[in-house]
Amino acid sequence: MPDVAASPSWLRYLAGGTVVALAYLLYPPVTVVADQAPRLVLFGGVSASVVVCLAVGVRRYRPERPLAWYLLLAGQVLFLLADLVFYSQHLVVGSEAYPSAADALYLAHYPVVAAGVLALVHSRTPGSDRVSLIDAAVVATSLGVLSWVLMVEPAVLAQGIPPGVRAVSVAYAAMDLLLLAAAARLVAGVGFRPPAYYLLVLSLALLLATDTAYTSLQLNGLYRLDSLGGRLLDAGWLASYLLLGAAALHPSMRSLTERDHRATPRSGWGRLTFLAGASLLPPAVIVVQELSGRDRDTWIVGIACMALFLLVILRMAGLVRMVERNAAQLRRQGAELQGALDELAATEGKRKQLLDKTMRSAEEERTRLAAELHDGPIQRLTAVGYQLEEAQLALKGEQARHATELVAGVRRELYGEITGLRRLMAALRPPVLDERGLALALRDLLEAFERRTGVECALQGETRIRVEPEIETVLYRVVQEALNNVAKHAHAEHVWVYVRVDDERVDMQVSDDGIGFDAGRLNGLVGSGHFGLAGMRERVEIAGGSHRLVSAPGNGTAIRVRLPRRRVPA
Repeated sequence: MPDVAASPSWLRYLAGGTVVALAYLLYPPVTVVADQAPRLVLFGGVSASVVVCLAVGVRRYRPERPLAWYLLLAGQVLFLLADLVFYSQHLVVGSEAYPSAADALYLAHYPVVAAGVLALVHSRTPGSDRVSLIDAAVVATSLGVLSWVLMVEPAVLAQGIPPGVRAVSVAYAAMDLLLLAAAARLVAGVGFRPPAYYLLVLSLALLLATDTAYTSLQLNGLYRLDSLGGRLLDAGWLASYLLLGAAALHPSMRSLTERDHRATPRSGWGRLTFLAGASLLPPAVIVVQELSGRDRDTWIVGIACMALFLLVILRMAGLVRMVERNAAQLRRQGAELQGALDELAATEGKRKQLLDKTMRSAEEERTRLAAELHDGPIQRLTAVGYQLEEAQLALKGEQARHATELVAGVRRELYGEITGLRRLMAALRPPVLDERGLALALRDLLEAFERRTGVECALQGETRIRVEPEIETVLYRVVQEALNNVAKHAHAEHVWVYVRVDDERVDMQVSDDGIGFDAGRLNGLVGSGHFGLAGMRERVEIAGGSHRLVSAPGNGTAIRVRLPRRRVPA
């Protein structure tokens, strides 16, 4: 069961009002005038609660353009007064007269609500929205024909009905048509459609449907408060009230009056199908009248058909202009895209040439330096070491003990330097990378790192397929730099290197379980002198690949690299 106390205020209000409306429907029907008091309390209370909801919603959420909500509030005040007058006359006077003073207030309510809806449309529409205006006119014209044929004309021509009843019934039909046109403009228009939008639209739809049924029953003398039809109509009005109050209490009521400058009028198949169906209503009325032998109001239906024809022509012209604009824009974008593609292809060719030259030059220089270190200083220092060993062996006797110790210290330092130079030579260009490929080079690198730091390392994934040498070099350098960062900053216990190779690309990930860091501060790290990560990314991007770093404090670090390749024999 949901916690009602924790539910939002609009939902609690709607649920409580629904319970009250259901209780009213189940309340035993009454015919005694004194028992009209519950209706007065119910409708007066619900109408007053909607007024309060509208005032609270405007004060709480403070919409940027509150005029629409103030007009809806004013309309609901008129509805409240009309309800009080209507049920008071039944309670005090015991009269079910139609029309009455309440009808004047009810009718005054409609223009105010329609003005509120149109103010809402104006606040939501960024500039001119000619398409939505035409669509709303199509719907209003078609339904206006139905309203004329089914309600206005019978009220005007009905025999035995007092003129006042006919006039008020026609006025109700006209006001419903006015509100329908405003609602159609709202539904057809652009703008955000938050939950408050759907609550408001449903409230207007219920109000129009209930009003139409009420006018029809009054014209045929079938409306009675204590009848089932009367109670169902009361429930419809109550539901309309409650939905309006819920819309005002919903937090999204603030965005209902905001303009969405990115929105454009919709022209999907659903909308066009609905407009086509609405446009066919007046011709269908002509067919029905012809079959039934009634042709009294064919002239007004014909005028409506002509108006619809013009509206459809305007709508089609707008669609044609939109298609032409889109086609021209697509042509321009296509030409721009082709130019960009050509420029990109040329740039890519130059980048590839530069990459090949840069990588080849860099690796040739590294290889030359490694060879010179091996053939020059290392060989010479090794020879010096041998000579020192011979000198140490030649020195004998007590008088030579101090000299022997000095020579031994020099020899140890000398071999330390030789080891360092060999390590530098391997870092410049590991021989195993050329001789046996990336997999063994990475394995040697990880084993050496594990021995030096005590961090457990693992190489996973596909490791047997060879790739082009420059790509192997980039991947090796990425792992090398990543291990340097782990040793300096990560405080990790494990490092995993995963490699996946296929015909199109090489994917590699280097991850650790260290302390991690805020990846959003990478630019700040570079600015403070930590260039390793930035250099790694630049090396990958120069090779035409993609680089992604994922890290968070306490969650370790993962470096993901993807490079394009061409397959070479193993």
